[in-house]
Amino acid sequence: MNKLSQPLVSALLLLSLWQMPHAHAQQAEAAVQASETDATETAAKSLALGAKLRPQWEFGVGAGLIRSYDYPASNDQNRRAIALPFFIYRTPAVRFGGGGLRAVAIENPRVKLDLSVGGSLNASSTDDGVREGMPDLDFLFEIGPELEVRLFDRELGENSRLQSRFTSEIRAVFATDFSSIGRQGIVAEAGFDINVRNVRNTGVDVGAAIGFTYANEKLQDYFYEVQNEFVTPSRAAYDAKGGYLETKVSVGLGFRPRKNMVVFLGAFTGLYNGAANEDSPLFETDVQTGMALGFVWTLKKSRTMVEVVELSQGQ
Repeated sequence: MNKLSQPLVSALLLLSLWQMPHAHAQQAEAAVQASETDATETAAKSLALGAKLRPQWEFGVGAGLIRSYDYPASNDQNRRAIALPFFIYRTPAVRFGGGGLRAVAIENPRVKLDLSVGGSLNASSTDDGVREGMPDLDFLFEIGPELEVRLFDRELGENSRLQSRFTSEIRAVFATDFSSIGRQGIVAEAGFDINVRNVRNTGVDVGAAIGFTYANEKLQDYFYEVQNEFVTPSRAAYDAKGGYLETKVSVGLGFRPRKNMVVFLGAFTGLYNGAANEDSPLFETDVQTGMALGFVWTLKKSRTMVEVVELSQGQ
């Protein structure tokens, strides 16, 4: 469950969701009803205002491999292969897809504020791991406000752009094994990303990001606390505390081998030196490195378009 939302977003939605939408739907639908030339001109004007025309809905399939870890600072690897369909739906106020369910509050060419949902994978307490004999870790789901601020967006040449954002979010976290669900704490993150879109007009996108994560005591307990009933000769009791959880550094590359397909490769490293619970017997390492590899293939899309503000997206 390496960092809360990132692995599930990377593996499940597999970059199909580079398209982070918005909307003045009536204007967009009028553009589609006009001729192709008129639609192109409208799209160009929208682009100048930081917006693009996107299909109201899209359907397709994605598949990928992800190598992560059971939880932050764990040495136990969590490998998954995933293949499943995806569906994206866009309206002026609500988006389904693009990393979860999103309810937009503010969206303009510089600032986006919305309510978003994320999650992370479950993990078993293995027989030879430091959590042997302890409860398994369930799926985690998160919900809360997310703020994005465009720092800059510059042309690098024909159809290429250099873009950067500041992002910040605070989310309530819930754990579930799908038979019950319980509140599991609060997580907060702030970070920066930088992306080069359509490098040298090759259709290749590259990017990097850094994020800093903090969690309250309840969520840190979930990862690092050892209650008396789980004490062993090699695992002392430990009372976790809230505070700094991790720094996450990630890099990625994506390209389009065909019009409706995206192939991506990403790597992410978690840095835990100085974390609030590095004295826990469940805290095993100061560094984790994982990866994700996969593709997204859009099979069908709506002819009705909506106007979308995108703070850091490709062409």
